[in-house]
Amino acid sequence: MSTPAAPSPTPNSPETPPPQVSSGKVPLRGKAKKLSLWARFRRVFAEIADAVIQAVQSLIAHRLRAALTISGVSVGIMAVIIIFMVESGMEASFARQLNSLGPNTLYVHKWAWGVGGRDWWKLRNRPAVGQMDYRALLANAKLPIAISPVANTEAVVSRAEKEVKNIDIRGTTEAFLEAGGWQLKRGRFISDLDHEIGSDACVIGADLEDAFFKSGDALGQRIKVGPTTRCTVVGTLVRKGNAFGRSQDGLVVMPLSSFLRSFGPKRGLTIAVVAEAGKVMETEDEVIAVLRAARRLGPDQEDNFSVNRQDKILQGFNQTMMTVNLVGILVGVITAAVAGIGIMNILLVSVKERTREIGIRRALGARRGSILIQFLCEAVIVALVGGAVGVGLGAGAAALLDLLSPVPASIDPRVVTGGVLGSCILGAIFGLWPALSAAFLHPIEALRHE
Repeated sequence: MSTPAAPSPTPNSPETPPPQVSSGKVPLRGKAKKLSLWARFRRVFAEIADAVIQAVQSLIAHRLRAALTISGVSVGIMAVIIIFMVESGMEASFARQLNSLGPNTLYVHKWAWGVGGRDWWKLRNRPAVGQMDYRALLANAKLPIAISPVANTEAVVSRAEKEVKNIDIRGTTEAFLEAGGWQLKRGRFISDLDHEIGSDACVIGADLEDAFFKSGDALGQRIKVGPTTRCTVVGTLVRKGNAFGRSQDGLVVMPLSSFLRSFGPKRGLTIAVVAEAGKVMETEDEVIAVLRAARRLGPDQEDNFSVNRQDKILQGFNQTMMTVNLVGILVGVITAAVAGIGIMNILLVSVKERTREIGIRRALGARRGSILIQFLCEAVIVALVGGAVGVGLGAGAAALLDLLSPVPASIDPRVVTGGVLGSCILGAIFGLWPALSAAFLHPIEALRHE
């Protein structure tokens, strides 16, 4: 009698050994998760690319409507770009002109820079700065590197049959070159000996050299300054350019004593005091102390003179630029609102025309996010094209303005970048409501739309 065979173990029997968990399961899950994130990124990228293509196709299909909207955006951006480029040019030009005064130079004068209104009447009665003040500074001030008195007026300068009007005539001393940041081109500058003996030596600027001696040497030639004074050119100056809207090179420099003899001894002076780098404030305090002592002012009396620095001009300029900034911002807000309304209008019309298409896409499973991205891309593309055109037109207009008019303007990369980015943000903001209204359309109601 045969023995029955032992039953074979079934998969669910207790004798079946438990399945072994592979050590690679967890890394596979992590990899699957990473692939899922990568797939999501690719899907979003594909949706954005598809939305951009559809937006461009929609704009091409409605060329006239898109062109009108783009032109509205570009005109608004152009206006803002011109304002800020002119402001940038004015700031750069003013910085150059201010630097021409000498970064470490103080100017002692009766008047304070940038003062008007009731203060003007107060300063009007001050005594003029004169040679007594110059001699006091020369004898007692220890910190200045150079001290130069300057008296000036305007006169006609002529030679033979030719004359040039509104020329700046300055009487000064040898330290004028260092105080004003001037450089000699040819010859020599007037010396302290010229001042002491009252010689007829003079130095001319580049404008006068071009006007009278373009084809010859100016040194040793005689010119007539004002109605009666004649002087001999002993040197010419390197061209310095414009400052505060006026050429600095229409200039004749003569000894101070000769100037006062020719144009009147009672003229007030401006005393230029050159301070050592880093010691401008200490030098200013010393100048004030010396002049107060020379003018015998008591401790309770206020100064009856002014020591002017560049930062006083800069302060007034910054206030002016603040006003220009506010005007630019106001214009920008108005033009942005007008351009944004145009973008919103074109998108609302587009949503209205494509309501049935949106319903079909939603019924076939398109997500609200896809619809939203599509219309936002359309708004941003319209604004971006308009902004790019506006920046180009604004930069071109600013370049022409700088070339053909006295108003300075410069193309600032920050303004260009800000114009393009600002137009993109403008499109996104004003395109959000139409895009949301498209994304949240009910599919059935959209399908019923005729």
